[in-house]
Amino acid sequence: MGYRKRNGENGLKNYSLPGFNIDLTPLFHFAPNLQNWDPQSLFEKAHAQLKSKFENGSIGFFDWPATLTSDELKKIEQISQELKSQYEGVLICGIGGSHLGAAAVIEALRSEEDEKQFPIFWLNNVDRWAIDRAKSFVSKKKVATLLISKSGNTTETLSGFFHLSSLLDPKGIVIITDPESGELRRWVNSHGYTHLPVPPNIGGRFSVLTSVGLLPLALGGVNIHEMIEGAKEFRSYIAAQPLQENPAYGYALTSFWWDTQEKHSIQYLMPYLSELKLLTDWYVQLWAESLGKKNIHGKSVGPTFVGALGTRDQHSLLQLFKEGPKDKVIGFIDCKPRTQGLTVGSPQLSSPQFEYLFQHTFEEINSKALSATEQSLNAERVPTYRVLFEDLTARTLGSFLLFQELACAIAGEFYEVNAFNQPGVEEAKQLLRKSL
Repeated sequence: MGYRKRNGENGLKNYSLPGFNIDLTPLFHFAPNLQNWDPQSLFEKAHAQLKSKFENGSIGFFDWPATLTSDELKKIEQISQELKSQYEGVLICGIGGSHLGAAAVIEALRSEEDEKQFPIFWLNNVDRWAIDRAKSFVSKKKVATLLISKSGNTTETLSGFFHLSSLLDPKGIVIITDPESGELRRWVNSHGYTHLPVPPNIGGRFSVLTSVGLLPLALGGVNIHEMIEGAKEFRSYIAAQPLQENPAYGYALTSFWWDTQEKHSIQYLMPYLSELKLLTDWYVQLWAESLGKKNIHGKSVGPTFVGALGTRDQHSLLQLFKEGPKDKVIGFIDCKPRTQGLTVGSPQLSSPQFEYLFQHTFEEINSKALSATEQSLNAERVPTYRVLFEDLTARTLGSFLLFQELACAIAGEFYEVNAFNQPGVEEAKQLLRKSL
């Protein structure tokens, strides 16, 4: 495909991947010890441990795009088409990993016309305001319902569903849950609901490319074949890279180094596209829930991951980034501008002082704002990196999502934690059930 790693002087890293480019150069430039360090032994240890988990089938997210069959994709599409032909919208009950991945991709790719034709209401919280809005949605339209919970006993998801159940059409309910265990699986077996399985070896925050994400995406008008093809393309690309030239290892390494060696424990991801803001919520859950743990030595580890949005948060956080405590890493996301963008145009009222703006597209202004912010931060030696999408499509997002999942799993090996469990979350779930 012609994808390659581009090296500048002193081993600075700029990688061209399927669908996007990631430039880690400043992260190496501002950390001379990182430039001079050979992480081969760290890479080899992490690689061996992850490879073992992939090969024995205990962790399945990385191989899933390649093993997902066309029949499984067709079944998801068939369910989507049937629901869209019989209903006027869909209520999706799910939280965390059962919500964020699909919702982020739909927000990035869905057109206003898609939303009008088949609206989606995400019930991902159980505060009174959210429940009232969900009740209003299902009362006004004939809607289908997706109930998504891998464990089958997520209190918030089930309580919202129970409250609304009298307003829902039982024939339009689809349950996505564990293929063998849990209360929702018992419902499926007892009552014959339409259902799809969540692979047992893929956790919620790694599940966006499974039925958990694919059915909502299909209902949202996203081409799920392209999503999977993008992930497969990335998987093939990454499997061919030597460890020292593997961008997933390089990305995980810089996050780990800046946290543990440079004491930059707050790590931002900041897209300059409004439609990618929810993607940062998915990123925060993926990395925070995977790494924020006690390691095998009993030490609490893991950076604090935060999402922001440029240029909005550029005007609220840049002062802190630039002159506040030097404990932050800032990752930017941009997209190559289209050939025909929307220009500012001449205003109705003459304004000679601002004539320099009139012929610029908004994409140009946005991209230049990112570059100005990046330049300003680098002048103060604030470490940054940049992701640049070739285009915002299902294929490029499929590639990027699997890249993030793999890099996060690699970082888990660096930190010596189990990146695939969430004991702190499970304890809170148990305490909630006990209190109720």
